[in-house]
Amino acid sequence: MKKLLLLCSLIFATAYVNAQNYSMLNDIIEKIEKRTKQQQNAVDYDIHNKKFVLVKSFEDHDERHIVEFNNDNSVTLIELFDDKETGQTASNIFTGDFVRKNNVVSIRADKLEGKKIGLPLTYTLYLMNAKKVWYLKDLTNESRWIENSKLGKKK
Repeated sequence: MKKLLLLCSLIFATAYVNAQNYSMLNDIIEKIEKRTKQQQNAVDYDIHNKKFVLVKSFEDHDERHIVEFNNDNSVTLIELFDDKETGQTASNIFTGDFVRKNNVVSIRADKLEGKKIGLPLTYTLYLMNAKKVWYLKDLTNESRWIENSKLGKKK
């Protein structure tokens, strides 16, 4: 009988200690979630008629990517390539459509200058806001497309 009572008290003591640890872990997880939830929900933000820009700089050329969201859920994607040696600029203009669900925007550009292409350009972007600047974060490569109206404005 004493062994059974000792075993039960040992089990309850272990369960009590583990419950305390789980409570601490739960508090830590809640703090982490609060930090990540500081991100503003973008359901009310309208991306129609907005332009977002991505600029990449390489050793021999610069790339500018501009995406414009139209009212009819169509999208225009412009790629500009600036050669640093010759100063020439080449461009590609893609058109397609986009789907938005909450903060996630999926883009499919299936036409290059009006002609269908075999493999469409696809982007999955997450709409984010930091210090009143809206931007799209590419989920595949972590690049950021900044809203065009916020470029060049300094406080």
